[in-house]
Amino acid sequence: MAYVIGCLMAALSFLINRALLLYIGPVVVVGLSPIMEETAKTLLAYWLKADILVTHITFGIIEAVYDWHHSRKSGLTAGFMSILGHSFFGAVTTGILLLSGNIFLGLVAGMAVHLAWNATVIRLISSK
Repeated sequence: MAYVIGCLMAALSFLINRALLLYIGPVVVVGLSPIMEETAKTLLAYWLKADILVTHITFGIIEAVYDWHHSRKSGLTAGFMSILGHSFFGAVTTGILLLSGNIFLGLVAGMAVHLAWNATVIRLISSK
């Protein structure tokens, strides 16, 4: 089930992110996208009793394939970072859930890490 959720949420996120970028602009990547992605994949996995970490990793793999296909030059690095990042977000979310017993604390922690990750990556890319 986690694989299906990861794939579906990656597709949904792609469509929503594309619309948000069109109507709001690039700020979406730093602010809204991480919140929307973390909420969608985490809560659906939790409610359907699927493995949250596997859902996040699957999401990262799908995003990595897109990154690689979209840009052969920088896509390999971006793809690797997608897998690494989403695996880390899932580990944080799952870890906080296990420690606290509260999915919403795990979700907020995952969002915070994802927001910080995106801000850091964009700052690093901008400085090159």
